[in-house]
Amino acid sequence: MLTQSLLKPVQDWIRTEFGTPPGASVVFRFDRFGVTLTDEDFMLPGRPELGFSPEMAIERFSDLVNRVPVGVDDGDEDVTFSEIDVDTSYFFRLVSPSEPCLPAGLPGPAKERRIGAFSTLKAEALKLWETQGLASVTGQIREFRPCTPAPINWYDSHSSTGWQPRTFTVAGSDQAPAAQTLQWRMTPDDAQIGKAVQLPADEVRKMPASDVLRRAARLQRGEPAVAPQIAAAPNVLMKPILKPLPSDLIKVPVGDRILAKRRLLETAPVRAATTSSQTTVSFDACLVRIDRPWLFWPLLMDATWDVPGIGKGGVTQPGGLGALTWLPIGMLAIRNLRIAANWSPQDIEASATATNFGPFAISEKITDGVLTASGLQISGWQFQQLPVLPPNDEPPATPAPTPKKQYTVVKGDTLWGIARMMYGDGKKWKKIADANHIADANKIKVGQRLIIP
Repeated sequence: MLTQSLLKPVQDWIRTEFGTPPGASVVFRFDRFGVTLTDEDFMLPGRPELGFSPEMAIERFSDLVNRVPVGVDDGDEDVTFSEIDVDTSYFFRLVSPSEPCLPAGLPGPAKERRIGAFSTLKAEALKLWETQGLASVTGQIREFRPCTPAPINWYDSHSSTGWQPRTFTVAGSDQAPAAQTLQWRMTPDDAQIGKAVQLPADEVRKMPASDVLRRAARLQRGEPAVAPQIAAAPNVLMKPILKPLPSDLIKVPVGDRILAKRRLLETAPVRAATTSSQTTVSFDACLVRIDRPWLFWPLLMDATWDVPGIGKGGVTQPGGLGALTWLPIGMLAIRNLRIAANWSPQDIEASATATNFGPFAISEKITDGVLTASGLQISGWQFQQLPVLPPNDEPPATPAPTPKKQYTVVKGDTLWGIARMMYGDGKKWKKIADANHIADANKIKVGQRLIIP
């Protein structure tokens, strides 16, 4: 956990810089593991000579901010992220199945007005969703929903727009160490990594770092792991979460890196820092706003609809499967991290094999009393609490049968992915297969209409 003497001033500064939407509940949390990025992340794969690609930058950013946070309501000072996507949860659990809430006692004219008003809202929400899709420039994923950052070129290491130097001091004394609650998160050993990715350690040592990350992400999502590609000759395992090479890191989508780090580091050993007197943390910071042009706020703020089969607040209830309680609306990007302290010998030793110091990802050991990390990383997030969604319980069933929910298969769909969108759990794919008498899960066709039980 991060000491309040660092968390509070950072929170106050971000609240001042970002501002708060009227009437909204907004909080800042540090990222438990951090997200490390490289210049190559924002270039077309295999074409670094072309420089930064605005299209690639939007795609990476959209992937980066598309995770549902975990732990915002737990009173912790940091968060991690779940395998649930913000966009699919918003659309497939709320917008698509939503319908006007029509209580039994609602008079006929009022009922018609409500149906008409809600139909207009939903039509606009559907239109935004359908018109805002973009095709991936990598060809690795199908259509995605773009998010827009401000400033737009926040990732450009040569730009100063939106960037400013910041310094924070954690004070202490010989009796009360300045960083007594700052922790080193240590690199898991081969056996621990092997356990996380469900492989023997000697097999993990032979795998490229990108394959380790991808496998860890699949397992974190609850998907079956594919057979690993083992190199012909053993080599030393390059720790994918300690010092990844850009050429290896960019093979893995940003969203997968987030899930992989959670799986690989959640149970990694930690050591308390033992510095005294004071610790000074300085970095260049950019507060990046997140806009989702496909998300229709007027529908979310309206209180006249429900979702069949989901009780009031079922999607935003904290702790529920895929709960979309808090929405990321801003992030803290930093570079040129510098942490100065009167480090103890134990701290210097720990820094050589640690992955994080507090919320900061590190890759170098302490040198001349300073811990540095020059690269770009995401260390914190601003979240806005969503209203209770859906806003109503489904009215009691009437004698008339209700139509069955259906889904039309599009290119790239799998039963696993459809189940994850519809239920928040890909492992429920067999429920859909059984309802549609599908014997071979790999044989679904584009345009096929599936009943969603």
